[in-house]
Amino acid sequence: MLYKKQKIMPLFLGLFLLMLAQFTLADVVVITNKSTGVDALTAAQVKSLFLQKEKSFSDGSSVVLADQSNGSAVRDEFGNKILGKSPKKLKRYWSKRVFAGKGVPPKVVGDDSAMKEWVAKTPNSLGYISADALDDSVKVLFKP
Repeated sequence: MLYKKQKIMPLFLGLFLLMLAQFTLADVVVITNKSTGVDALTAAQVKSLFLQKEKSFSDGSSVVLADQSNGSAVRDEFGNKILGKSPKKLKRYWSKRVFAGKGVPPKVVGDDSAMKEWVAKTPNSLGYISADALDDSVKVLFKP
């Protein structure tokens, strides 16, 4: 009986920690430079822009994209929740796009702080950060 408990307890602990991790992640918001002429995006528009199926905002201005660093919890959450792709699927997606000459992945700028700084300085930029990191230096275009 003790042997069975020793095998089951780590399983339950792992499942508990996995569920806890889901609740500790903050919501992700999609941000842009304050001078951008667009005030809101739908989830479909965000996905289309970040996957480069569309390359400009509805006002015709070209979008300049940025990603957070690989392995970042915010990047993983954005990919899973907004783009509907795991980190592995996103890597495969960009490999195919680059090979086919259909695009390049967004510029990698770092964490929430680096993303806000880059977006605040870059006209027509589009990035994402944790909602907890939001301040008035950028404009929110999408909040799930």
